[in-house]
Amino acid sequence: MRVLFELLTEELPAKELLNINDSLLCAALDKHNVDYQSASVYFTPRRIAAIINCKEFTKQQNQKIFGPPKNVCFDKDNNPTKALLSFLEKNNANIDECFFENTSKGTYACVFAKQTQKLVKELLCSIFSEFLSSIPFEKQMRWGSGDFVFLRPVHNLVLLADNEVIECSLFGKPSVSYTFGHRFLACHKIDLISKDYKEELKKHYVIVDQHARKSIIKDSLEKLSNAQKRYVLDEDLLNEVVNLVEYPNCLEGTFEEEFLKLPQEVLISSMKANQKYFYSLNNGKLTNKFCIVSNMITDDDSVIVKGNERVLRARFKDAAFFYEEDLKVKLSDLVDKLRHMLFHKKLGSMYDRVERLVELTKKIAGNIGADVDVAQRAAYLSKADLLTHMVYEFPEVQGIMGSIIAKKQLEKELVANCIYEQYLPKDEVYPKTKEGIALSLADKFDLIVGGMIADLKPSGNKDPYGLRRAALSIIKIALNTKLNFNIKDIVEFSANLYDKQGKPQLNSVSQTLEFIKVRFINMFEEHSQIVKAVVEVDFSDIYDAFLKIEALKDFYTQSNEDDLYSIKRVFNIVPDGFKKIDVDRELFVFNEEAKFFEFVESLKQNLEKFLQTKDYLSYLKNMIDNNIISSFFDNVLIMDKDEKIKNNRLALLNNYKQLVLKVANFKYLNI
Repeated sequence: MRVLFELLTEELPAKELLNINDSLLCAALDKHNVDYQSASVYFTPRRIAAIINCKEFTKQQNQKIFGPPKNVCFDKDNNPTKALLSFLEKNNANIDECFFENTSKGTYACVFAKQTQKLVKELLCSIFSEFLSSIPFEKQMRWGSGDFVFLRPVHNLVLLADNEVIECSLFGKPSVSYTFGHRFLACHKIDLISKDYKEELKKHYVIVDQHARKSIIKDSLEKLSNAQKRYVLDEDLLNEVVNLVEYPNCLEGTFEEEFLKLPQEVLISSMKANQKYFYSLNNGKLTNKFCIVSNMITDDDSVIVKGNERVLRARFKDAAFFYEEDLKVKLSDLVDKLRHMLFHKKLGSMYDRVERLVELTKKIAGNIGADVDVAQRAAYLSKADLLTHMVYEFPEVQGIMGSIIAKKQLEKELVANCIYEQYLPKDEVYPKTKEGIALSLADKFDLIVGGMIADLKPSGNKDPYGLRRAALSIIKIALNTKLNFNIKDIVEFSANLYDKQGKPQLNSVSQTLEFIKVRFINMFEEHSQIVKAVVEVDFSDIYDAFLKIEALKDFYTQSNEDDLYSIKRVFNIVPDGFKKIDVDRELFVFNEEAKFFEFVESLKQNLEKFLQTKDYLSYLKNMIDNNIISSFFDNVLIMDKDEKIKNNRLALLNNYKQLVLKVANFKYLNI
């Protein structure tokens, strides 16, 4: 059976359409046991559609049904009791189909009952309703009398199964067999009975398949490229533009070469962010050619091109004016005016933030061996460009504009680079200078600590202040630069800076550290138990924790089970919170105790060099001497009746445990 679904709406936000995917529809089909061969979802700026090839009836699955406990199923002569026979009769099963299964509450009789098959046609309306509800749109709206909620108002609903209209009503629209073509090029009714949906709409200037529209744009950009210019295929822009057009028509425009005197980043930002144009480069330099992806076909495309060139010219003229005006004002003169720019009502002005950044950057720069004076100067100027006309008009160039103006006003080149690098990492581009790394880290730590103080912690999928992104950036910088820095010290220092400004820190330190730790654990979720074993012991240094995780992963896969279990056994025996480590050799009863003691003492002397070089794999490998450890456990009873002997043996094991804890806590590992 072939099912066609289409919801025709007002223009849908392009970025919201990226939340739609096939798996959401498959989940709804699986929930209703639909036996399908293919299920594809399509979307355009005005429609969400799906085509499913499936069987007419749902899958017939066996459902396990639990009956009475085993001890009441048979009498003393081993004959079935009335309880068992009633259970079998109720589920239309015989004694041969009955089996017993152990559960946490005991052993129970079970049978498999076959579920009744259902007509898929009868389920389609519910399936598509659930599919639409499962799409994680960020913002939805009401329209008309406010009875319905969806991304945009709905105009038409198509639901066909083998050319039969399936009775359904969604958002107040009853299902019909027709749709409409392109809003301007073919806006009349199109009957879909006995038609190939995609081909029929293509005849009416709608390419339903988003992947096909993407291919058309990619091919057009390639054709427009030549030896003098190459169009940049920006994936983010491409994904957005694809969802802005139903029938892409790529056209090339030109702007005056005089605008190329403006900073390249400003021109690109304006074309990309405001106009959704693709730009072209020649040996890394911007050319005056750009590509417009139009949703229209006309007899004379030059009309569309001229219209877009006129809009871009006006934007670039504004940008040129703003740029010249911004260069007239010293960047350092703008810093004091940040007192009148609010950072957050609970956290003070942007000037307060700059004061904190100067101090926090100084601390981090000192820790990682950066030039403190350069880093501090960059921190002082870092937010001044927020008051420029250019950043006000084009927010995407914050940091870039500050860096350009700083260079023009003869600040040190390193200072100017730091101002740009404060907003990295971005698109896998990382800060390269140590001073830039210090400022970038300070910017993000200050943001997260402030977020905790002002109770701005993100919930659900909403993170309006970018705290999750800031935490991930800190982790990425640490892993990319392989720099060691103590995040606990930095967070405490940052919290104290807020405290000095009269913003009580309360539990912000512990909340910030936990917030970053959770992001780190999520980043390595496929090795969650190994990650937990490391970070629950020590997460003061992100890169150091990463090295321990890598070492523990290798140790876990390379070691045999007996070696791993011998360490795990120590963690199982020594209770959490047991602190005694003083061992009295006079209380030893067996030779194995003395041998184990000498083994631990030798480890204390020999393992330090591995910690200093961060060779954690060698450290763990040297913790193993299965003969000594196995012999100890085979011949020594830890929980001796004599309390002194018992505690002495636990203290002996605790010495070993404390050595392992310098890398990981084995209680989190499944061995």
